[in-house]
Amino acid sequence: MGRSALLCTLVALLVLAPVARAQDNPFGPLPQPAPAQTATPTPTATSTSDSSNTGRTTLLLIGAALLVAFLGMGLFIARDARRRLPEDKRPTDALRDEQAHRHKRQAKARARAKTRAQKAARRRNRAA
Repeated sequence: MGRSALLCTLVALLVLAPVARAQDNPFGPLPQPAPAQTATPTPTATSTSDSSNTGRTTLLLIGAALLVAFLGMGLFIARDARRRLPEDKRPTDALRDEQAHRHKRQAKARARAKTRAQKAARRRNRAA
């Protein structure tokens, strides 16, 4: 994967290099502007075909294709990341469930202790 990306980058750079050398001196003087016409011609009405407008359905199809492509890339990346994770680093369902239950037990125990402390405080305040 890395080699192919490097190869594509190298080919792109080699293709652009002759184009860059073919340019004239970019820091040279600017060319003189064309002389302005003195008489302006009257514009004539021409009928232009509206072939440059992209239809709404075409735009929706392009958007849907992009959405599907991005979702596919995301799923591929996530699946590949899970597959390449070493076995000892992968979470197991048993460990996940055990952690959840232990957390619930600890939270319940804290809530019960808090309730007992509140009851004891009320008893002390009544007697005083």
